[in-house]
Amino acid sequence: MIPLPVRHRMRALCGRHGPALLACACACGPAQAVFTFFPLDVPRTILLQVGASGATVNTVRFNVTGAQISPSPTPVPGVPDALTPGTSPAGGVRVRMRGQWGSGNQNLVLTVNSAAGLACVPGSGCGSTVIPFTTVGWIAHDKDSNAASDIQSGSFSGSASQTLVSVLCCGPGSAFGSSYRSVEIANTLVFTYSNATLYPAGRYRGTVTFTATLQ
Repeated sequence: MIPLPVRHRMRALCGRHGPALLACACACGPAQAVFTFFPLDVPRTILLQVGASGATVNTVRFNVTGAQISPSPTPVPGVPDALTPGTSPAGGVRVRMRGQWGSGNQNLVLTVNSAAGLACVPGSGCGSTVIPFTTVGWIAHDKDSNAASDIQSGSFSGSASQTLVSVLCCGPGSAFGSSYRSVEIANTLVFTYSNATLYPAGRYRGTVTFTATLQ
C-alpha cells in the first residue's frame, strides 16, 4: 500500500519588548483523546485537524513578563488565539486524526516537524537569535488507558520528524482486534514555554507542521 499523508501547519510567534518583557507566540491546535471505531468497508481516507478547521492556522502566544524572569524564571502558559475552538480544560488546542480503510492492518501515524525553531522577527531587536522549539512543551488531556494509542505529554524535539503517536489497527495482533477498519484519535494539548533560558528582547516567530500518515 502507498502511504497516505495529510499535513497541517501551525505558526509560532515570540516577542520580547524591552529588558523586562518577553512575549512568545506559538501556533498550535487543540486536542482531545477519544477513540471512535467505524465498522465500514470504505476506500483509504485520512483526516487531520489541529485547532480550527479548514485553512486556518492558529497561534498560541507566550507573554513572558519581568516577574516571570526575576528573581527566578518560571514556565509561561500558552494562550491560543481567538480563532482557536474552545477546549476542556480551557486554553488548549485540539489535535484530531482519523483514518479508515478497507481491509488488513494499517499504521496511523502522527508526526511533527519543529526543526526551524522560533526566529527573530526582523527589526524587533533580537538580531539573528533563534529560540528552539524544544522550549515548548504540552500536557495532553483526555488520554486513553492504552498509552501507546494516544498523544502523550511531552515537548517538541526540534527534529524534522518527531513521532507523537503510532497506532496499529485493526487485524490480528493489533490493540483493537480485527472487527474495525477505522479509528479516530483526539487529544487536547495545553502548551507551556519553559522559560529556562533568557533570550534577547524582540519578537520571535516559527511554524510547526503536523503530518498524519496511513501506511
